[in-house]
Amino acid sequence: MDFRQLRYFIGVVEAGSFTAASHRLRIAQPALSHHVISLERELGAKLLEREARGVRTTAVGADFLEHARIVLRDLERAREAIAPTDNEVVGRVAVGLPTTVAPVLAKPLLEAALASLPGVTLHLVESHSGFLREWLDTSRLDLALLFNVADADGLDLRPLVVETLHLVSSPAKAAVKQTVSLAQLHEHDLLLASRSHDLRKTLEDAVFLATKRGLRVRAEIDSVSTIKQMVIDGLGNTVLPTATIQKEISEGLLIARRIVRPTITRHAAMASLSRRPKTRAQHMVANLIAETANRLIAQGIWTAKRPSKP
Repeated sequence: MDFRQLRYFIGVVEAGSFTAASHRLRIAQPALSHHVISLERELGAKLLEREARGVRTTAVGADFLEHARIVLRDLERAREAIAPTDNEVVGRVAVGLPTTVAPVLAKPLLEAALASLPGVTLHLVESHSGFLREWLDTSRLDLALLFNVADADGLDLRPLVVETLHLVSSPAKAAVKQTVSLAQLHEHDLLLASRSHDLRKTLEDAVFLATKRGLRVRAEIDSVSTIKQMVIDGLGNTVLPTATIQKEISEGLLIARRIVRPTITRHAAMASLSRRPKTRAQHMVANLIAETANRLIAQGIWTAKRPSKP
């Protein structure tokens, strides 16, 4: 087994077919097929099912795919680690951003990276925190922003921001008051993400602890952009940090009321795996994320607070 076989196998899976992978990898299709078949023979297992419209991984192939990605990513990290320090920082850094953070952080972070780290390829992945933690644990991500981390075993954490949650409504549905008590949340029809989302768990835990009551969740929608549009259309309310809806607030499409008695906050930390060595590129991107977050908070673009010292 060699690294080339692993790269070709991953390439075929990501392309969805040998034909597409042949073009992407710039290798003749018969040669590409030969490498993958040789890999299967060496492993003694079938990794791919050949179908009329392409390929799909077998159960064994799906498991092997994750290991292959880790091996190739570790090889990249090793090469980056021994790169001459007098040259510009180079490498690829995969960063996971929660769906409620990406709207405010993704663009400024990318702009800063393009300006100050031209040799670094930034791979931004947007998803729910539960998935980001899983992908971080399996080394698909180098860094991830995680909220209210309960189990920090195996993680290096760098506190980043503290956000306050608000009840979000369309102007036609909102009351005159600028706040709403935690006990009053159960009176509102809510559109929320499923329970795999950290914000949903934070909210439900806080409400039950304070009132011993549940929430009136009328629909579960695992898309922040879709939730916002549904609330704009008057189909319900939601709970979000205001940074996620700054544009809609400025345009008069949404109203945010701070939840009080008590206030609900969530703490975001930048996480990386403690067991894996970090490249120069990863260190530089981590610093850039912290600098960008602090700048956005200072400018009032990210309506959050810096955390107190750990």
